[in-house]
Amino acid sequence: WEDWEDWESRNGTVGVFVCVARNERGSARKSFRLRLGDRPDPPRALRLSGLSGTSLSLSWEPGFDGGLPQHFLLRAEGPDAPPPPAALVTSGFTLTLGGLRPATPYDVTVRARNARGDSAPARLRAVTSALPEAPPSEWEEPPAAPPGGPEDS
Repeated sequence: WEDWEDWESRNGTVGVFVCVARNERGSARKSFRLRLGDRPDPPRALRLSGLSGTSLSLSWEPGFDGGLPQHFLLRAEGPDAPPPPAALVTSGFTLTLGGLRPATPYDVTVRARNARGDSAPARLRAVTSALPEAPPSEWEEPPAAPPGGPEDS
């Protein structure tokens, strides 16, 4: 390594380096950008892709993974509603949060996580739908015809 130049500091993890190799036949010079492992960037474009009375389906685009494998943590919190028991974890870019209350607003957060830490959260406010009316529990026989009808003559 002869030198490095154009150092950009982003938590000390980004740099543009110049490598120079020399021998009796001449020299070669190559510039490259090095980005060391860091915390991931937050997910982008968090959106509601479906809902029901007890669930919210979400999708998002991953941000920069920090140069390390990442996964995502999702949590929904609502007023007067118990939160899910823990944050749900996925390595994909979609997930359905279930076990929610009908017609309830929820603040949903999605964070990216890798071996270096968590990203800032991406946030979304969504409301579960109201449950449809419950169907009749069983078929009931119609009431019997009053006495004195056509069959009593």
